[in-house]
Amino acid sequence: MSTIRPLALSSMWIQHRFDHLPPFLAAGRTLGFNSFELSHIVTPPMLDGLGDGEGIVSLHYPAPTVPHPATGRAADALLSSPDEEARRWAVARGRMTMDTARAVGARAVVVHLGEVQLDTSQEWALRQRYLAGQAGTLAYERARARVWDERERLKAPYLTAARRSLEELAEYAAQVGLRLGLETRFHAYQIPSLEELIGLLAEFAGETVGYWHDTGHAQALANLGFWPPTAWLEAAGARLIGVHLHDCRGWRDHLIPGLGEVDFAGLARRLSPDTLCVCEFDWYYEEDEIREGVQTLRRMGL
Repeated sequence: MSTIRPLALSSMWIQHRFDHLPPFLAAGRTLGFNSFELSHIVTPPMLDGLGDGEGIVSLHYPAPTVPHPATGRAADALLSSPDEEARRWAVARGRMTMDTARAVGARAVVVHLGEVQLDTSQEWALRQRYLAGQAGTLAYERARARVWDERERLKAPYLTAARRSLEELAEYAAQVGLRLGLETRFHAYQIPSLEELIGLLAEFAGETVGYWHDTGHAQALANLGFWPPTAWLEAAGARLIGVHLHDCRGWRDHLIPGLGEVDFAGLARRLSPDTLCVCEFDWYYEEDEIREGVQTLRRMGL
């Protein structure tokens, strides 16, 4: 008899619903979830009274979230900052996330490794062309090339800073016995690209650093004309640590499975028994929709 794969619920669903983690965890258990991920939605006060034994399997850096005191920027964006003071602050937030992960008994931390700072209006324009049905046209391909060429032209100092941050985070993760999963990003200007992921996994060999596949992000990037979702999984191979499960239509993600284009059945065939699987559904879905989404994943082999 096959074993049913554990599915965790992300605290993304806590938004506009609960102010503290205990009622969120109770609601999740009512829905059939026995494991959870704490996302960057979680603030420090939400952690009050939370200890080991609550079924927390992963944290999504930065968790808890604290904005940069001077700029208000998120910590994950600053891991690739050429500003050394800002980068070190972001790394310190990463260590604090790992300390929290140890305290609640989690096994892994999902990492956004930063971004290339550029004028994002070109990608916004590309996405509007996609919505207008221009994908595949010459005008669309020119727009996509402009997005990518600008990213590649500017990326060097940001990728250098991201590597330095990952080295420091990986050293701490190894000390405290946690794994770091580099996540597929949603925007083309974010780190890593597919090629960068391949390079980082080769550079940071071993058990500590691996890959975290986000089904919605990967599908959105594929729809915009970048990399097919399977390419990320093939690049990661046995280095896959976990997945965020949500559907995507066009570039609207965090949908309940069954509402979009993600090939969950194909994904299921690529996962090992110990791959962490987290349902990252948006906050506005009701309980019956959550149950339906889980049933869809089960039918797909997850």
